Amino acid sequence: MEFDFIYRGHERSLVLIPGWGFCPDIFSSLNISYNYILPKRAVYGDISADLHDFLLSRDIAEVSVLGWSMGVCVVLDFCAEFSDMIKTLYAVSWKKAFDNEDILSQLKAIELNRIAALKQFYRRCFCGQRADYRWFSSTLEETSIRQWAMPELRKGLMYLKGKTCDLSLCSGSQLRIFHGEKDVIAPLSEIFKHFPRVPIDVIPNTGHLPFLSSEFERRFCVP
Repeated sequence: MEFDFIYRGHERSLVLIPGWGFCPDIFSSLNISYNYILPKRAVYGDISADLHDFLLSRDIAEVSVLGWSMGVCVVLDFCAEFSDMIKTLYAVSWKKAFDNEDILSQLKAIELNRIAALKQFYRRCFCGQRADYRWFSSTLEETSIRQWAMPELRKGLMYLKGKTCDLSLCSGSQLRIFHGEKDVIAPLSEIFKHFPRVPIDVIPNTGHLPFLSSEFERRFCVP
């Protein structure tokens, strides 16, 4: 996996990892006070070694990481190996574990009709975010479908199958959790079961992509 470093005039850098079925350009409208480090293509598994090598090549000793959906699992893989390099972990649309039956059902759907299944998945992700969905479908959807071919989709689902995204792995780093109020992919009620006493930034009127909301940017601040 290769990465892009996008200098935005800040001292600190943030690694952004997208979720299953989406490409790094889903973060293209995000405007927060960091330089960005983005994978050059879709992510469907552990990229810890490649990310570590990239950071060393840039003489970057410490970064913050933002994982969205499956991306939370990916950044936790990195945290498990290189926790000393992480300043803050931002978990967006986190789900502790995806149900294996749901994963196999999604796999069956994409094997039957990859494009139709992806489009249906995208619509579910954007529940409560009609304007954001219009933007995505008119600008990024075709690219996402093209980049997520069957082998990548299958690998991503198998990566998630049986995977537990344990946020305690980042106990040595600062942690912030953001979640969409209307998320149907990772329902908000589940997160309160696991973290009844942990502050969660609930972004109103958003589904699985709360970072597209201006309210997300308003609440986001660099510690």
